Amino acid sequence: MADPPPETEECDVMTDMEQALTISGGIFAVMMLTQYGRRKYDLHKVLMPIGTVSAVGYFYLKGMPGQHADVVVYLVGAAIGLVCGLVATLTTGVERDPDTGKVHTRCGVGFVAIWTAVVALRVAFIYLAEHNTWFRDHLGTFMLDHHIVQDAIAPFFVIMALAMVLTRVFLLLARVRLLAPAGTVTRGSSPVRG
Repeated sequence: MADPPPETEECDVMTDMEQALTISGGIFAVMMLTQYGRRKYDLHKVLMPIGTVSAVGYFYLKGMPGQHADVVVYLVGAAIGLVCGLVATLTTGVERDPDTGKVHTRCGVGFVAIWTAVVALRVAFIYLAEHNTWFRDHLGTFMLDHHIVQDAIAPFFVIMALAMVLTRVFLLLARVRLLAPAGTVTRGSSPVRG
């Protein structure tokens, strides 16, 4: 009796689309769960988003391509992230509670909108690159003409997310420092708002 055919191993590697959904969804969830609404501004609120994006970034940035064209792609990602971080900061209110003196942030619909747009654009890019022939052909031609390797795409998005988070963290820190010190806030004073 013949041996049964060997079972084929299932591939445990996620597709680019699955990675985009998992990573983008994870970062979005962390940002919404830790930043949305009125939140006490403390070290945890500063470190959680940085830690999340940095942990993801570690896996995508180690060994990333470093040719001249790739570095330009990363700088573009950082610039886009900086602008998105600025917008995310502008949608965040910062106030000192007049009774307790503690600082709070307030994130609402605008904050959700900017993060949703960033995640949606990343997922749309990956979806089109995998499923739309016209987009894939034009993207491939563009990358070939500009000597950009495919392995530069994931770091581009990670650097963009990291720049967005870091920009918001440092701009919020600056805004918190502009608030009146605890004890000098009186009822009716206007908080610094985005």
